Amino acid sequence: MFGRIALLIGALLLINQLISYYSVSIYIMQPFVRQIMHAVAMQVRVEAMGSDMKLDAKVSKRYQEVTGIEAYNEKTAKEKGLADAKLYNTLSDEINLHLDGPFRSEVRIEEGDGLYLWVRSPYQQDRWLRIPLPQFDQLYPSPLVVYLSAITILSLIGGWAFARQMSRPLRRLEFAARELGRGDVPGQLVETGTDEMIAVTRAFNQMARNIHQLEQDRTMLLAGISHDLRTPLTRIRLSSEFLPDDYEDIRDGIIRDTEDMDEIIAQFISFVRDGRDEHSEPGDLNVLVQSAGEAAAIDERDVQFDLANDLPPVPFKALAMKRMVRNLVENALRYAGAPVTIRTRVEQNFVVLSVLDNGPGIKEVDIPRLFQPFTRGDSARSGRGSGLGLAIVKRIAEMHKARISLHNRPEGGLEARLLLPYF
Repeated sequence: MFGRIALLIGALLLINQLISYYSVSIYIMQPFVRQIMHAVAMQVRVEAMGSDMKLDAKVSKRYQEVTGIEAYNEKTAKEKGLADAKLYNTLSDEINLHLDGPFRSEVRIEEGDGLYLWVRSPYQQDRWLRIPLPQFDQLYPSPLVVYLSAITILSLIGGWAFARQMSRPLRRLEFAARELGRGDVPGQLVETGTDEMIAVTRAFNQMARNIHQLEQDRTMLLAGISHDLRTPLTRIRLSSEFLPDDYEDIRDGIIRDTEDMDEIIAQFISFVRDGRDEHSEPGDLNVLVQSAGEAAAIDERDVQFDLANDLPPVPFKALAMKRMVRNLVENALRYAGAPVTIRTRVEQNFVVLSVLDNGPGIKEVDIPRLFQPFTRGDSARSGRGSGLGLAIVKRIAEMHKARISLHNRPEGGLEARLLLPYF
């Protein structure tokens, strides 16, 4: 935007300057040149009259001293600098309008130790007049350089100011859109700027309100369904406990099904309560990881730890982070088996948390969609759960402005890698 606006302003200024040059040349320079050529023509006539009157040498010398005008024949004129003078047809045409001699006059300009105007006399073909012109000191830059520099500076300043004014609400909109994408509530954006920008901001505010309302309705729906389902599930399980021993297989099947349903309901509730309202505080991630890993393990040999000693403190929401680590570990134990390794290290500006298993891995084409709700890999479709585990992990990672990814390990197995910024 800055480049386009600066280019537009520069083009407009340049066009304006060209029009100004044209106007100055037509209405100022041409009349000025005409007046100068008229004065020079008068000098040529006076000198011609003096030559016709055959004034004595003393008067001619005095005239030369007063006016600085020198008269030469063509041979001498060439020796004095006429040969290096440049012919100007425009000035020649202009001066001939004021002279009525039998010959055509010529005007040339010499730039040497000074600035001189050479004029061929229209009354004597072999006579040239050398008229000194005032010469300005060449201490200043060329007018073209000044104009182009001014145009460039004004274009940059104007483009920067205008682009800054235009981009400020766009940057606010971008920041709010990123917050909305992470599931946060960006708040009401101030509707300022141009009419188009106000319309876009107003539409974004309405969209954000609708999404927030939809999120609240979804949360209430999931929470309500999960809560209401637990009551009949509890009654079903209690009733199945009173079945006679002859129906042991049926009773055990009902109990297993109710446990699976209760676990699915727990995942629903965990997905709804993602810890967004929890405060983030800096802490030792190693301590939290070890606690969450041990809680997720059935046997102490199920989970192994490879934790960095120099891990810097990072801000995190303790309950949400512990839920995420437990989900990753339980997911690895469920679908890959023990042992599972939890590793921490520092890479550049990130604290890296990895959960590694030794299972068969996942097809590369399935990895991008596994973080979507209610999605499971081929090897997990027949297993327990609702497919919300990795969706919960992704929401918690985004809430911490972290990046979560899955990678098949070259030696076999899967790595769930979390990049958590600490600067």
